[in-house]
Amino acid sequence: MELKQNLNQKQVQGLSLTQGMRQSILVLQSDAIELAEYLNEQSLENPLFDVHVDLDMPFVENNNQASYQIKDDQQSLFEYLLDQVQLTMRKTPLRDLVVYLIEQLDPNGYLTMSDKEIMAELKDITPIMLLDAKTLLHQLDPPGIGARNLQECLYLQAEADNANPAVMSMLSDNFEMLAKHEWKQLKRKLKLSNEELQRNVDFIQSLTANPGQRYTSQNEQYVVPELRIKKNKDKLTLSVTKYGQPQIVFAEETYDRLAQSTDEDVKKYIYEKYNQYKSLSYNLQRRIETISIIGKCIVKAQYKFFMQETNALEPLLIRDVAQKLQLSESTVSRTINGKYIQTDFGIFELKKFFSRRSKVNVGEDDKSVDQVKAKIKDILDNEDKKKPLSDQKISNLLIEDNLKIARRTVAKYREELGYPATGRRRK
Repeated sequence: MELKQNLNQKQVQGLSLTQGMRQSILVLQSDAIELAEYLNEQSLENPLFDVHVDLDMPFVENNNQASYQIKDDQQSLFEYLLDQVQLTMRKTPLRDLVVYLIEQLDPNGYLTMSDKEIMAELKDITPIMLLDAKTLLHQLDPPGIGARNLQECLYLQAEADNANPAVMSMLSDNFEMLAKHEWKQLKRKLKLSNEELQRNVDFIQSLTANPGQRYTSQNEQYVVPELRIKKNKDKLTLSVTKYGQPQIVFAEETYDRLAQSTDEDVKKYIYEKYNQYKSLSYNLQRRIETISIIGKCIVKAQYKFFMQETNALEPLLIRDVAQKLQLSESTVSRTINGKYIQTDFGIFELKKFFSRRSKVNVGEDDKSVDQVKAKIKDILDNEDKKKPLSDQKISNLLIEDNLKIARRTVAKYREELGYPATGRRRK
C-alpha cells in the first residue's frame, strides 16, 4: 500500500469584520424607527447610556403634510433588487438575465430553479453567462440573496462581511459538523481555541436564514424624515432633522460611581461598556454625516425638482454618487434605502431621486427616463385628439428634439404613463 500526501498552499486575503464594523453597517442601513429600537436594545445591556427620542413636531408653514406619516406601501423584495439593478448596471443581455433570476426568487430570497432548468427555459444563454449573472445577483443587497440553500445563503453573507478563514471553512467544507454541533471535531480540525470557536459560532448565528423576510412583512410602518430642505427664493437649504431622531445620553454619574471601584472585574466591565458607548456614539455621528453628504449630492443633482421647476428627475445613478463622494456603492445603497427628505411640497424617499439614464443621440447629454417620459407626456397632452399620434410618430418627434428613442421604448414609456394605444385615444 502506497500512502501519498499532498499539500496545497492557498493564499487568502481577507479582513475579519469586527463587531464595530458590523454595528456601523447596521446603524447606517436602519431608518430612524429601526435605529431607536436597536439603541433601546443596546441600552438594556449597557448602564452607561440612555436613549432619548424627541417627538415634538416642528411647525412647518404652508404645509399640511405631517412629518410623521404611514407608508402607503411597502417595497417588495423584487422592487428593492430591481432598483439596485437599474441603478448600477447598464442595459445589456446580462442585466436582463439578472432581472430574470430575481423574478425566480422565493419570498425568502432563495433561487429555487436549478441551472439545468434555467438553461432549458432560456435557450440563448451560455453556462458562463449564467454564472456571471448569478455572481452579480449575489452581490446585491441584502447579502445572501440568490442562494440555493441555507449553507450557500450563510456563506454569501459571511463572504460579504469579509469573515475570517475559519468561519468560511465552517460554512463550506465543514458545514455538516457545524450543523451537528460537533464542536470538538471542529476545534481539532481548524485548530481553534474555545474562545475562537465561540466567537466564530456567535458570528454565524448572527446571520439570517431568510434574507428576504424583512421585505415580506406587512406590518404598518411610519416615515420619519432624516433631512429637511427649505426653499428661499433661488436658494435651497438642507439640514438634518432632530425630531424623531434617537440620541444616546451618557450616564456620567453611573460611570463615575463604577469607575471608582477597586474590583478588577468591575473595572474590566466598565471599560468594556464605555468602549461600546464610544463606538456606538461614533457610528451614529458617521451615519448622520453620510446621510447629509449624500443628501447634498442629491439636492445638487435634482436642483430643478426641488425648486419645483420640473417634475422630471435628472439622470443619477448610485455609482455616480459613490464615485463623487469616494464611497462604495453598497454604502450609498444602504444609506438611501428607507431614508426620507421633507420638502414644502411633500416627503420623498432618497432613493426616488435616482433615475435611470435613457440612451439618446451620440454626443448629446444623457437624459433620465423621467425626462424622456415628461417629453412624451407633453406630446400626448397636446396632440390632436381626433388624430392621435402613433408611437412611431412620437418617436420621430423625439428624434427631431435630439432624443433618439425607439418606437418600442416609446410604447413602453407611454404604457407606464397610463396612456392607451392610438386607437383608444381617438375621440
